[in-house]
Amino acid sequence: MDINQINTASPFRDLFPIEDNIVKEIMWDIQKKGFDESKPLVLWKGKSVVIDGHTRLRAARKAGLYHVPVAMKDFDNEEAALEYAIKSQRNRRNLKDREIIQCIAALDKRKDKIANLKQNHTEARNQASGKSAEETAKILGIGKSKVEQARAVLDKAPEEIQEAVKAGNMSINSAYNKTVKPQKGSPESIQLATEEIENINKVFEIIKERLNQNQIKELIKKLKNELNNK
Repeated sequence: MDINQINTASPFRDLFPIEDNIVKEIMWDIQKKGFDESKPLVLWKGKSVVIDGHTRLRAARKAGLYHVPVAMKDFDNEEAALEYAIKSQRNRRNLKDREIIQCIAALDKRKDKIANLKQNHTEARNQASGKSAEETAKILGIGKSKVEQARAVLDKAPEEIQEAVKAGNMSINSAYNKTVKPQKGSPESIQLATEEIENINKVFEIIKERLNQNQIKELIKKLKNELNNK
């Protein structure tokens, strides 16, 4: 296929970062031996969008090729195409944490869109997590607990921690621990405490608004009894 007729588009081109050193290795190999026809670019039939083979496409362009082998494949929807792209990479190698979190974010975004959930984003992701963590783990070839950790990071971690994982500077496990179980006195711990205090204040406001003084006193007695019994 004419290389100029091949397109790339999000979310497929954003899933797996293209590494310059690998592009150079493939480019040199192409210049010596030609494009390996046993590994064609996989395109979405009818769209000419690359689903699998972005690194090979860039290497082919750098090598000055005008035509490359392609395989056209039908997909029912974008989610199916995403799953294919992820499984293709997973079958070749172990995915890095920065790739895993990017894939989970992309998959969950499509699940939320398809479900047409009307809750806020965090509630929508929590619902998706409860229904599909195991399924998502199978797609990625990882454990269910890692999917749940990644989702917790995407939902609750400060932006700088999320970006550190996506840049490959922090593991999902480290980001999860900093977010969910931060060290006392750390900036993450202080931020989490602030959020929890805000939630407690909201509860107090609801109690003051909904209950009279006698009911509040009775509630306090029950809470004291609960604490004394523990």
